[in-house]
Amino acid sequence: MSLSLNYDMNTYLAVTLSSASPFFGAPAQLAMVHPAVAHVGQVGQLQDVQLFSVPNFEWERVSEDVLEKLSKAEGVGRVDVQKLAARAKRDEL
Repeated sequence: MSLSLNYDMNTYLAVTLSSASPFFGAPAQLAMVHPAVAHVGQVGQLQDVQLFSVPNFEWERVSEDVLEKLSKAEGVGRVDVQKLAARAKRDEL
């Protein structure tokens, strides 16, 4: 399943969970750490990496609080803010 992402509207956070995390089986529950956070879904086939979003109009105001709360949640290994990057086409051989 491909996720439909809108970087104009949202900031996305990739959260890596340990297999012992209480959120591993129910990652959407992790969105409850802050009212601006929403669970988007699993990143590809990586069951331990989940994607969350925060509306851009709130991100500047709540980013520090959101990052702190997600980082301190039980079983969270890391939180990475995702940036939209243009894909480069490789030269054909």
